[in-house]
Amino acid sequence: MKKTIGMILASALAAAPLFAQETEEQQAASAAAAEVNASAASNDGPKFVVAGEVEFEANTDYKKVDPREDLNRNGQDKKWFHDYSSTFNLVFGVQFTDKWSAEAAISADGDGTAPHFAYDGAFIQYQLNDNIAIKLGDFTYAEGAFRYYDYDDPGDYAIGMVERNTRGVELNAYGLLLGLGWGRDDDDCDDADEGCTTYDFHAAYELALGDHTIRPFFNYKSYQTESHNSLRTGVTANISLGSIGSLQLAYGLKSDYLTEDTPKMSHALAAEPEFNFGKVNLKATVFKAFVDDDEEITDPEVPEHFFVYAEPAFALSEPLSIGVQVELHSMTLDTDADLEQFWIAPKLYYTVSDNLGFDAYFRTCIPLGDDYGDNDDVYFVAGASVAMSF
Repeated sequence: MKKTIGMILASALAAAPLFAQETEEQQAASAAAAEVNASAASNDGPKFVVAGEVEFEANTDYKKVDPREDLNRNGQDKKWFHDYSSTFNLVFGVQFTDKWSAEAAISADGDGTAPHFAYDGAFIQYQLNDNIAIKLGDFTYAEGAFRYYDYDDPGDYAIGMVERNTRGVELNAYGLLLGLGWGRDDDDCDDADEGCTTYDFHAAYELALGDHTIRPFFNYKSYQTESHNSLRTGVTANISLGSIGSLQLAYGLKSDYLTEDTPKMSHALAAEPEFNFGKVNLKATVFKAFVDDDEEITDPEVPEHFFVYAEPAFALSEPLSIGVQVELHSMTLDTDADLEQFWIAPKLYYTVSDNLGFDAYFRTCIPLGDDYGDNDDVYFVAGASVAMSF
C-alpha cells in the first residue's frame, strides 16, 4: 500500500525527482518547501519544514482464490475474511543556507493496523546553481511506476524497476541523474558473517519535449561474486493529450546473472491512458510481460504476465464520483497456465480536498480458466480506504 512521498525541498525536486512520476503529495510538499526556500534566502538561520501522508484501508473477501498469492478460500463458504494495511510517511527538511540543505524520512508501512516506524533515509545537498545539485546520503530509485491502482506502490511493483535503496553520492544536472552507492536492501545483506556486499549505479535522464517527457534509465547492481549481478533498464514516456488527458508508455528490461552463457531476462510493456471529458473520466491500463519458459526466470516485478483494466467514472457532484472497474487478469507468470479471472467493481470516490479523500468498492471476481478445477466459484471482495497528506 505504501506510496512513497518524495523528498520535499523544492530545489531537490526541481533538479531531479526520485521517481518517474510525481504524486500529488510530492507536488504539495514541493509547494510548501518553496516557501521555506524563499524565507531562507532572506533570513538568517536554518528553516525547517515537515510533509507527510497517511493512508489506511480495510478489505474483506468471501471465497477468494488468488494464484498470485497462492491463496485458495473458494471452499470456505461460511466466512468473510478481513485484512488491513496502514501507511504513515514523514519527511523532514532543513534549509541551512541558500546552498546547503538536508532531508530525513521515517515511515510506518505494512499490513495490519499498527506497523512500526523505521528510519527511511537521509541526505545532505549542495545546490551549486539552479540546475546542478550534489547529494550525499541515502537514496531510493524506482522507474516506470504503474498508474494502475493495485500495482501503484513502486516498493512492490513496477514496469521498469521497483525501489532500490542505496547509500552513496548523487549528481543532478540539467535533467540528468547519476547515483553511485552501496546497496541497503534486505537482499544486499543476506550473509550475516560477511555483511553487506553490493554496490549500485543508477542513471536516468528526464528529457522534456514541450508538455511531454521521456525518461530513459539504467541501473546496475553487483553482488561482487563471479556471476551474481543485476541489470534494469528501460524508458517511460508521459505524453500530454492536451485538455482531454494524458498517456503513459513504459518499457522495462530486467536481467540477472549477466555473465552466464544465457542470462535470464524478462521484458515488460504497459500503456496507461487517462481521458477527461467534463464530468466523465476514463482510465485504462494494458500490461504484458515476456518471460523465459524457465523455472528460474528473472522476476518481472509484477505477479502476472498480462492484464487489462478500464474504469469509466462519472462525477455526480464536485466531491462525489462513481466509477466501474472492469478487469481481465492472467493471475500468473506461467504463460501455459489457464488461470484467467474477470473482475467488475463499482467504486465510489469522495474528495474533500486535494489533501483528503475516501473511496469504497465492491468487486465480483469470476475465475475463467480451466486450471481452477472445482475451485472456480465466483468470489467477492470489498473494501474502503482513506488517504490524507499535509
